[in-house]
Amino acid sequence: MRTKAGFTMVELIVTVAIIGILAAIGVPSWLQSQSRAKRAEVPANVEGIRVAELAYFATFDTFVAETVWYPDALTGTAADKQLRAWPEADNAGGFTSLGWRPYGAVRAAYSIPDGDWDSFEIQALSDVDADGDTALFWCTEAAACDWEAGDENVF
Repeated sequence: MRTKAGFTMVELIVTVAIIGILAAIGVPSWLQSQSRAKRAEVPANVEGIRVAELAYFATFDTFVAETVWYPDALTGTAADKQLRAWPEADNAGGFTSLGWRPYGAVRAAYSIPDGDWDSFEIQALSDVDADGDTALFWCTEAAACDWEAGDENVF
């Protein structure tokens, strides 16, 4: 009596179809998780800047105003998914006065565009999914924070 070893063509097609369905479900979720992880720097850094501004105000009775740092100011690229090193103290603008710098490289662009002696707003531009649709995360001295514009706000 002869026995056949191996899989039939139908079994192989069913197996490949199941793997394809699982990949179609899993890959978009995985990509979204990557974007969320890359965006996580923004609220943490903005909160760090906010705390540094409040400490600066406690010392000097004014806020640091109108300071901007874009990752690549020379080419006009405000933010994308590439990590860029934070500049040395001489080139970091008012962030040096605040005594604040991020831990490691950053993907977003940070600014305090219209601060004055009694208030401030911190802004961060982010485009970690590199779709050209830049999102804005902002926060005030009262810790009112939110995402605006872009599609980065899938937290």
